[in-house]
Amino acid sequence: MASLQPWLAVALSIAASSAAFAEPAFDARAICRTAIAAITGRDVKLFQATDAPEGGGVIALTYARPFDNFVWAYHCRLEGNRVIWADEPGRWRQEARDDKILFEVVGDGAQLRIIKNPVKGAATQEVFDRATILAR
Repeated sequence: MASLQPWLAVALSIAASSAAFAEPAFDARAICRTAIAAITGRDVKLFQATDAPEGGGVIALTYARPFDNFVWAYHCRLEGNRVIWADEPGRWRQEARDDKILFEVVGDGAQLRIIKNPVKGAATQEVFDRATILAR
């Protein structure tokens, strides 16, 4: 039995490292911050994100406009690779008449692509580097 211990340690080490790689490259807060920044045309670093009091995976976001400190508020949640969002106060953008906002992790987890797919017109996309998204 003692001869199996080194192999067991190696197996457990491999399993633990595999689980770490299975974690998402970006959490919901980072994805929502980036998506709302792309939607509004603002710098992602200016958005603050917290878990919303209502729970259910909803993220509350705020943006303070630099020149007058007026605060804009948004809500966001993820459904698969789709970003569903609302301004505050406002309705959730999830109906057929709404543009679809999608995300995907690219570059082996080093980047996040936000895809804006309007109801009318061509889709556009923007790629954000991990360092930009996570910098504060």
